[in-house]
Amino acid sequence: MLNFIGNMSMMPKGLRYKTMIAFSLMSLIPILVCSWLIITYIFPNISFFLGLSLGNMSFILFVSIFISLLGLYVTKEMIDPVIKMASEAKMIAEGDIFRKIDINRQDEVGDLSNSLNIMTQKIKDNMKELKDFGEKTKLINIEINKKVIALSSLLQIGNLISSSNELKGTIDFIVQKISDMENNAKTFMMLVEEDSDELKVVSVCNADKGLLSVLKFKQADISHNIFTVDKNTAWKPGVLNSLLSIMDTKNLIVVPVVAAGKAIGLLATGNNQEGFIFTDDEKEMLKVFTKQVLIAFENNMLARKSKELAIKDDITSLYNQNYMRSRLAEEIKRAVVYQRPCGYLLVDIDDFKNFYTANGKADSEALLKEMGGILQSSVTDIDRVGRLFEDRFAIILPERNKRQSANIAEEIRKKIETDLKKVTVSIGVSENPIDGSTAEELMAKAEKLAANAKSLGKNRIVV
Repeated sequence: MLNFIGNMSMMPKGLRYKTMIAFSLMSLIPILVCSWLIITYIFPNISFFLGLSLGNMSFILFVSIFISLLGLYVTKEMIDPVIKMASEAKMIAEGDIFRKIDINRQDEVGDLSNSLNIMTQKIKDNMKELKDFGEKTKLINIEINKKVIALSSLLQIGNLISSSNELKGTIDFIVQKISDMENNAKTFMMLVEEDSDELKVVSVCNADKGLLSVLKFKQADISHNIFTVDKNTAWKPGVLNSLLSIMDTKNLIVVPVVAAGKAIGLLATGNNQEGFIFTDDEKEMLKVFTKQVLIAFENNMLARKSKELAIKDDITSLYNQNYMRSRLAEEIKRAVVYQRPCGYLLVDIDDFKNFYTANGKADSEALLKEMGGILQSSVTDIDRVGRLFEDRFAIILPERNKRQSANIAEEIRKKIETDLKKVTVSIGVSENPIDGSTAEELMAKAEKLAANAKSLGKNRIVV
């Protein structure tokens, strides 16, 4: 009946009017009760005059009660949706924004319910936008962190290169940093072998070094372009399929290291992330790292050439091994032309490793310098004294035969034993052409004789 009344076109649908109706209906009870009391007890004749019997009075009372219940029902229908809406709104306020207030009414309660649903939907949309923005911000922060790590790594690499660090250590550091930058990706580096056109693996991070070590490529086979295998790759060359299999990765990027139009190296890094794409920034960053590899490689080559061109030993200031070898070859050629002898001494310090262990690096270097001074003072200006290895010295004696060379060797042995008192020496004596016709043969013979001197008890010469 209430729905029928509510749907009547002429009936107002607002809470104010429903409240007035409910108040009016419920107000009839006290009015009718008061009227009945007045008629029954105060003016009983009026009841008779109006022709009201007990039955009529009962009917009026029944109607009054019905109207009162109807007013109560109308009031309940107004209050229940408000309570429901308040409960739903409380849950939404506590964080359950996915809850929807399901109240379909054509009054202020319905309007308020729709407004709350609209506000909740806006909150959900705003939270989605905030979540999307947070994801974008997270990605931006990751990229910023990558660039910061890359920049820091490049500075460290620059310091390694400028400090003339060995090439292997620098390459290992670069490969490790690339792996870190790419979230512990599997990474390896290949470089061209010395005096060869083949590239071999020199450094590996997070991958199977044993499997990768079999990889070898010719310089001519290496493309100068960057190759990637990721979500956007439609076709892969056979060699990339092989690399993917060996590295056990789904995504891969290969960057060549090019110098003077030739590939002198190859950098490869990959991962197993689903739906991964190598960005242009990542490609450019890896190209920067390969340039650092190129700088380290060229710096190492220059350092080696400089070392080869140098003729002096850093500690003793005597001639180094390269110079002594080439000078001995020249002296042998001269001796052959003029049919003159040329002596060669190999001076090996006895138990030098024990001395180093007992006295340390500083005292050991001081000993080598003293040894160099004694050797230099024991020969003439036309003779050449050099340091070959850590504890071995050599002396070239032009115009000296084996007997003369042996006499000089014995004087040196006695002087070291007397003056230094810290160590003794074993000396091997060889001569051209008796013991060899080349520098290599003379040096090998003297080394063998020095070993014999050590086996015979040390502190002696063997000719």
